[in-house]
Amino acid sequence: MMRSLFAGVSGLKSHQTRMDVIGNNIANVNTTGYKAKTINFSDMLYQTTQSATGPNTANGTAGTNPRQIGLGVKTGAINTSITTEGSTQSTGNPFDLKITGEAFFIVSDGTNQYYTRDGSFNVDAAGYLAMGSTGYTVLGWPADVNGTLQTGTVKPIQLLSESNSTYAAAGTTAATISGIVDEKDVDFDTTNGQLFNVSLYDKKGEEYSLQFGLTPTTMDKQSTNIINNKDMYYDIPDDIYLVDNSKKTYTVSYTSGGTAQLEASSMPGDLLKKIDSLLSKARKEGNLTLGTPTSVSFKIEEVTPNSNYKITANIGRTTYEEYTTDLKEYSTLVGSEVKVELDGKTAYSTKTDESGIIDISEATIKAIYGNAPTSGATHISSTTNLLITEKSYSDGTKADPKIFTATRIGGATSSVTLSNITTSVKYSELAGLLSATKGETQSQYTTTETTTKKERLAGQYQIKLLGMIKSNGEVQDLGSLEGLTNNLVFNASDGKFSYVGSEGQNTFTVDLSRVGENGNFENIEIDVSSLVNADNSGKTTLESAKGNLLGDSATKGRKLGTLSGVAIGTDGVVTANYSNGMSKTIAQIAVATFANAMGLENKGDNLYSSTANTGDVQIVDIKASGTGYMTTGVLEMSNVDLSQQFTDMITTQRGFQANSRIITTSDSLLEELVNLKR
Repeated sequence: MMRSLFAGVSGLKSHQTRMDVIGNNIANVNTTGYKAKTINFSDMLYQTTQSATGPNTANGTAGTNPRQIGLGVKTGAINTSITTEGSTQSTGNPFDLKITGEAFFIVSDGTNQYYTRDGSFNVDAAGYLAMGSTGYTVLGWPADVNGTLQTGTVKPIQLLSESNSTYAAAGTTAATISGIVDEKDVDFDTTNGQLFNVSLYDKKGEEYSLQFGLTPTTMDKQSTNIINNKDMYYDIPDDIYLVDNSKKTYTVSYTSGGTAQLEASSMPGDLLKKIDSLLSKARKEGNLTLGTPTSVSFKIEEVTPNSNYKITANIGRTTYEEYTTDLKEYSTLVGSEVKVELDGKTAYSTKTDESGIIDISEATIKAIYGNAPTSGATHISSTTNLLITEKSYSDGTKADPKIFTATRIGGATSSVTLSNITTSVKYSELAGLLSATKGETQSQYTTTETTTKKERLAGQYQIKLLGMIKSNGEVQDLGSLEGLTNNLVFNASDGKFSYVGSEGQNTFTVDLSRVGENGNFENIEIDVSSLVNADNSGKTTLESAKGNLLGDSATKGRKLGTLSGVAIGTDGVVTANYSNGMSKTIAQIAVATFANAMGLENKGDNLYSSTANTGDVQIVDIKASGTGYMTTGVLEMSNVDLSQQFTDMITTQRGFQANSRIITTSDSLLEELVNLKR
């Protein structure tokens, strides 16, 4: 009877222990990385009242089983569901990690190593990756300055350090030019052709831009032209009339950093016409003072580049403006001050119409007639003819319109070269002055003219280095490199790239090591093999990129980079990212595996330590070993199943209740036994 009492007590103790396990599981239902535990019971020692006997064939008796009375129950084992993963909870913290698989993080308190599934990490003040709850550092393999992992003994992982705070600058060593070269592009008619830039960095991370010009390759080609010539002569009219006695002729000079007399043959006639027109307007409006030698200044401005020009004069209180498009070849006059000196000399012309006045100076009249005009005369009469030789070509062109030969006929015959006539008088105007009609042709003859033209070679171009500019606009002196050219050749039949420089070459090199005094440039190799020579509606498109065609980032060059972030991969590799677009490996988080992970001993704070029954710890690369992978920004939650725990709690309660009934019933039996003496 006492045996049943003790058996009931052992049952109560065992179920109480089971309830303790269940209670601990439920209490840790929200503990990060907690693994639920289960308890097993085993029966206790038995009291044998009769041993078993075997059958006896001699006397025909059968064997008997042993007679044993159990003495209760005891706790068999408490196991941890170590291999069952908990659910995933997103946190958004990039340093929170979850292991998928059976591995464990390795942490250290500075003396001992522990193992955990709790990946709630942060970075401490010294830059080390550590557990947020205990401050124990996470162990792994750090990388050297080149980003190579130093595998072997695991060490604390320092994410933020002085060596990891920046990424060194580097010079550009390669660049790529791609696009379409269209031979019909109008930019090829300019001096430097199609312009394009190649960006690069020096060794200090300063950005520069190499400037190139792409021009067609040409060769000189000579041709001859047969010219039909005619020598004509003109009759001079009897009268040359005085043009408005109050009008004054003028000479021209200009000032640009000092006054310089302008050669008559250098001043464009179109400019003089515009100036004369402005003076005429001023005279008509009464804004031009006459009678006293005077000067009027004119300002020349470029309105539209290389095409349209504005001539401005302030005469009296009025501003006068004229526009012209014929000053393109006289760009030195733009921004200059053109000064007109009214010299008080009388002008003569066969035309009296104000809008068509042709000014002829006293020197011109003297050259024609051999003497100066009579002062104050209203007109000059002459019966002397003047022979003017004109070069008239069958294609409509003329000889130099400003230099010709005149010969007086009658009286004393002499030849005068009129190369010093006023520039306002052109060849055609002088012809109109001297005669309204041409005389007879004196002679006809032919001459041969040889001309040399530049002819483009199909598919052949030249790349010329024009200069280099720093990102702040500062011009870099290239020395002897400036003007360096390289031949660029395409297949003439299909326009595909053939070579640059010499046959078989896809690249050309700019030796920047000779630039500057500090040797801060790398030689840059420029690949142009992606270019094609094709029709693109007259538009050449050239694009450049740092780096070679293989995409090797080391050839691009870079600025100095500052640490912009840290990322942890699924393999536990920690990568630092920098502001210059570069990244490097700074460490890898190691993991531990065990032959029998259920043999780990709980140390509290979600930590485990190895025991004699776990087997030797294996420190491995989680991806390389195939033991799982890591996920950032999430944590592994407890694997406690509440429904299972509540069910186990009910069965535990019933078992405890039943065992208590053993005690109460045995007590009743003892009470009856005691009552036998009554």
